Amino acid sequence: MRRDNTKEKGDDMSGLKKLIAAAGAGAILVSGLAANVSAVESYDPYSYDRWGDAVASQVGYTAEYFVDGQSINGLAEVIEAMDGFNAEKASWQELLGLKEPADMYVSADDLMYIADKGNNRILVTDLDFNLVNYMDTFHYNGEELTLKKPEGVFVDQYTGYIYVCDTENSRVLKSDKDGNVDRIFEKPVSEIYSQDLTFNPKKVAVDKAGNVYIVVKSVTKGSVMYDINGEFLGFFGANRVEATSEIIANAFWNTISTESQRARSTKTTPVGFSNFDIDDEGFIYTVTESSDVKTDTVKKLNPKGQNILSAITADDVTFGDISPAYYSIYTKESALTDIDIGPNGEMNILDFAHGRIFQYDKLANLMFVMGGTGEQLGTFRSATAIESHDNMLYVLDSRKNSITVFKRTAFGEIVTKATNLYNDGYYEESYEPWLTVIKYDGNYRRAYIGIGNALLNAEQYKDAMKYFKISISRVRYNRAYEGYRGQVLEKYFTPAILIIIIVCVAVKVLKTLSRKGIITFPWQRRRGA
Repeated sequence: MRRDNTKEKGDDMSGLKKLIAAAGAGAILVSGLAANVSAVESYDPYSYDRWGDAVASQVGYTAEYFVDGQSINGLAEVIEAMDGFNAEKASWQELLGLKEPADMYVSADDLMYIADKGNNRILVTDLDFNLVNYMDTFHYNGEELTLKKPEGVFVDQYTGYIYVCDTENSRVLKSDKDGNVDRIFEKPVSEIYSQDLTFNPKKVAVDKAGNVYIVVKSVTKGSVMYDINGEFLGFFGANRVEATSEIIANAFWNTISTESQRARSTKTTPVGFSNFDIDDEGFIYTVTESSDVKTDTVKKLNPKGQNILSAITADDVTFGDISPAYYSIYTKESALTDIDIGPNGEMNILDFAHGRIFQYDKLANLMFVMGGTGEQLGTFRSATAIESHDNMLYVLDSRKNSITVFKRTAFGEIVTKATNLYNDGYYEESYEPWLTVIKYDGNYRRAYIGIGNALLNAEQYKDAMKYFKISISRVRYNRAYEGYRGQVLEKYFTPAILIIIIVCVAVKVLKTLSRKGIITFPWQRRRGA
């Protein structure tokens, strides 16, 4: 049953209070008591504190192994059985591995689709990387079609249709699993789609209604949108133009310029997003790779194309690294190249510039940071795509020509459990998991907030204040303080009033008795003498 701060507490609260009493205030700063939950990583896991400074953290996922083309069971047998196969030729050797893979997708039936760009094919494997299907030719109205540098792949969970961005052939193919093409999406013929623009699709997604969304390299107005019948509908989800000082200045001068001057001035256009994913509810999440843009780097779009994620974050969240990396001759900002939405709404965001994976919960709170640039397992040279399934993450590297498989650690499991309970409103139930998180990692700020909210919901306001103070959560601290002040007033107000009433009554009675001469006070006797 979902609960909030306004609901009455039942018998389950007694158990929570016992836990609170047993834990004591000393548990607040317990850290490092648990053994490291993962093997030694080839990068330093970290998180961010309230001030945006990086702090050491436990790792949420650990790299288990990587898969290249030679590791895909059954691929070599398929290649070697092809007509004309010659193991001594480089062109055939390339087919035995991956070559500049550009995208991948895990379907609803647990199959991995890999857009092997350099080899002009789609490889389909199970999640143990056994080859299930090899797609390099397609059939449409009796014609055989081949791929040229495919950069995107998507599988409709409702129909099973496979959508392939046949990038350098300027089209998207809608095909069944046997390679029979049902429809081809090509450059729209429309007044609102400039015919001067090329049509090089690089990513594709499909919603519940069968509407098709295509990210095209030359288009900055959002994704190109088609209906289920292949009719061009327009553009969807364009990014806003960031209000930089240069843009504000240009806008001012345009108000006082002549028409000819405005025609010669530089036009301001939004940056097109680089990738997207669609969740189980039909919301489309987009990422923008440009390191020069801070607005709309991550969006959650409703069917109207409105960013509802901004209502949660209020544009205060920095996705990716909060601070850029400074090197001797240049500065490197995060460049978000892909996004994957997990089953609980968690956002797995891939940073191409730093080779890092940032996992956020559905409310855009940072959970884990993994990865880095390098040659070791768990690091990347050109991180291109990310997918998730259950407690696993899969990251595609187009330069290493491999897929790295990450598995959630024990620390990651307990953080995920606590986060999901907390975000679903089960604050009391999240208390014990959050306490365990702190035992693993005393720097994990969200755990202190979670514990504080559990205590707040249990009306343990004084203890809640301690945790909110540690997490530097002023709004929550003030809320707990108001509750604690109310408890103090409630506790002492009635006795204080009773004492005042008793004193007033006593004084009045004594005055009456004195006036009647029944009792005499010492100062009255001295006065009479």
